[in-house]
Amino acid sequence: MDFERVKEIFGRRGRESEVSEYEASYNELIKRIEHSCKAQPQGDWGDPKRIRQYALALRQVLLHRGLKLFLGSLHALLENNAYSMILSIRGHFETTAALGYLHNRLNSLQQGHLDSHVVDRDICTQLLGSRDERLLASMGEEVLEAKQVLNMLEYADRSISENILGGKAKEHDILTDCYKFLCEFSHPNFHSNTVAFELDKEAQEFKIRHYDPIRDTEFDIIGYLLLCAPIFVALFDKIEEVLP
Repeated sequence: MDFERVKEIFGRRGRESEVSEYEASYNELIKRIEHSCKAQPQGDWGDPKRIRQYALALRQVLLHRGLKLFLGSLHALLENNAYSMILSIRGHFETTAALGYLHNRLNSLQQGHLDSHVVDRDICTQLLGSRDERLLASMGEEVLEAKQVLNMLEYADRSISENILGGKAKEHDILTDCYKFLCEFSHPNFHSNTVAFELDKEAQEFKIRHYDPIRDTEFDIIGYLLLCAPIFVALFDKIEEVLP
């Protein structure tokens, strides 16, 4: 990532000092990269070794996605593309939710609240689940239905509340709340539409902002990365504590 260009963009708004936080978050993500994960192709459902191997593989899969979305958010900012930036940030929240859901399942297994077979299946569903009807129709064997994002957000927030923020399970809904806000900019409704125009009441016209720079209200949304990325890293590391 060309953080010098990022500094230039932030500097135009008198915020160059903030860039070090984004660079630090990026470095924390790349420090956790592994280039391969051992995982036996078969095995008994619920076997602790199988759960451990596939959980670690899933963790790296989510890191790959989270890292690309982190970079994608900054690249979109450099290209003055508020829509792509916000969609990438929202995707980063979804990825963090998936990681938090994985932590929640493993933690529940460790505490004896979930059966190992259930946790094993949940991990496989996260890895291989799909809602593609064409895929479902073409496969002769069972295809696992992908998890709902809002469901993963709920369970991830429980893990974050208890294991990162030190509160009760349902005390904080930090991921869910931010995700719902970002969705308002991601869909073609009011928040998203306002990115495109200025309303000139005197002339009674919509001034369409095709070539105008991102306004401060949109620019500020990049800050959501600094909320989400550290949570991702914290969950990533805490998974080590709950592996079987």
